[in-house]
Amino acid sequence: MTNLYRGDFEPYGYIFYNGSGTGYSADAGTRTTLPIYVESFRSYKFIPVGGTASRCRCIEILKNGDRRDYNEYSDGNWTEHEYSPRQDVEAIQIYYKTDGDTATGLNFIDITIDSFISENVLKTTTVKTGLTAIPAAKLNIDLDPDAERLLILDRSNANRLYYGKVSSLNESITLPAKYGVDPLLTCIIFDDNLTYTGAILDGVIAEITDLSQ
Repeated sequence: MTNLYRGDFEPYGYIFYNGSGTGYSADAGTRTTLPIYVESFRSYKFIPVGGTASRCRCIEILKNGDRRDYNEYSDGNWTEHEYSPRQDVEAIQIYYKTDGDTATGLNFIDITIDSFISENVLKTTTVKTGLTAIPAAKLNIDLDPDAERLLILDRSNANRLYYGKVSSLNESITLPAKYGVDPLLTCIIFDDNLTYTGAILDGVIAEITDLSQ
């Protein structure tokens, strides 16, 4: 799920394309990530967070140790890019911020839909509608009237999946499809006035749904 990537190469600097994938110049205020390890043929997207970004240059680090320019993205203001590594790729580095940009980090997200979910759980829906199924997990939560904030974590890695003020007694949150298969969710509610201690519901499984409906 969403992974706010905070690791930046030091000294701060930027990648440039020079034909061999090794160009790097130190420059205060610019940001290039440390290597982000990826799995072949999975689908990812990445998004600048905290502000604007006008650069997006990438270097692929190959399994044999070589580096390769990935110049599919042109310079200019951007909000989101998708990426799918080939079989020889182990990691990717992204230059995502110039010294004039205001972005503070990068969201690097695995958006892969595992085939067994789309084929076995949603096969009949696809046939009926003629649309491409978009499997996801929907978490419906009935909240205590005294709950004022809600936090949802992936219990396998402590990644924060949702955090926000409670606006009603019934909250519905859409998550990646894997959270409708295994008990990976931990839900925590808070009372801002500290009249009641926080409450935790662990090992929650969401409900598989189809976003194309």
